[in-house]
Amino acid sequence: MIEIENLSYQYPNSSKKALKNVQLSINKGDLLGLVGPNGAGKTTLISLLTGILQHKTGNITISGYSIAKSAQEIKQMIGYIPQEYAFYPNLTGYENLQFFAGVQGIKHSKARSRIEYCLDFCQLKQVSQQRTSKFSGGLKRRLNIAIGLLADPAIFLFDEPTVGIDPQSRAFILQKIKSLQSLGKTIIYTSHYMEEVEQLCDSIAIIDNGELLMQSTLQSLQQKKLIVTCKNKIDADSLMSLKAQFKLSVEDRKIEFQQVDSMPRFYQVLAELQKTQLQIDSMSYKENNLEQLFLDLTSRKLRD
Repeated sequence: MIEIENLSYQYPNSSKKALKNVQLSINKGDLLGLVGPNGAGKTTLISLLTGILQHKTGNITISGYSIAKSAQEIKQMIGYIPQEYAFYPNLTGYENLQFFAGVQGIKHSKARSRIEYCLDFCQLKQVSQQRTSKFSGGLKRRLNIAIGLLADPAIFLFDEPTVGIDPQSRAFILQKIKSLQSLGKTIIYTSHYMEEVEQLCDSIAIIDNGELLMQSTLQSLQQKKLIVTCKNKIDADSLMSLKAQFKLSVEDRKIEFQQVDSMPRFYQVLAELQKTQLQIDSMSYKENNLEQLFLDLTSRKLRD
């Protein structure tokens, strides 16, 4: 669905690249969490995907179309929901949807039904005749989504859509984003709330300093590790039988076994360990946590 190859970008008058050789692949129907510290390159990447910025290095292909050659076709596939409120406060909710339906080129014969659908989807019918300057933060976020939904795009780009709203509004928005995926939509979701990303997304991409640090499914990221600490330094030759059966990594006196998340697998590890000359000091489980992994990869240094 979305293929990004060797994508780099440098803003004019900047001494460093905002993106550096980013490689990213997103399948149709995926819900990808794009996370990174402030200034990591998330907004730049989103801006390149929407055509707000034009890339000179690398390639972006969406549904077989190269964005360099078919920018207009790609724009029609994408619904962008920005972090900022992207509507006119002096207009009512309905008037905003009418205006943006025209901007997006939706035919008049279809616009009314699409507006009604979007109002219903975002539960805005009861306030649709109010000026949006009087909307609460949650209503404004929902109107942002309704505008992005108007043209029924195949791809949605959500840029921190739950910033500054109450828990009920946040839960509603997350539920609606998940329901869009159930309709077959492909979604990129950026957020600083790691618990949201874990709750919502199927896969994760972590970006920092313009570089993609990792892309993984949430399921593989969250699998447990069995950690075995030995009294003696580990001899690689003693692990031959273990390597044949388990995915493991070794660090001096410690072995980390991946995907040992059932009792049969646990006893299997124990049986194999008993065949070695290792002197076991301790054994423990560690479950991967997205926030911990994020901090480990991007460091704990404060970002401005």
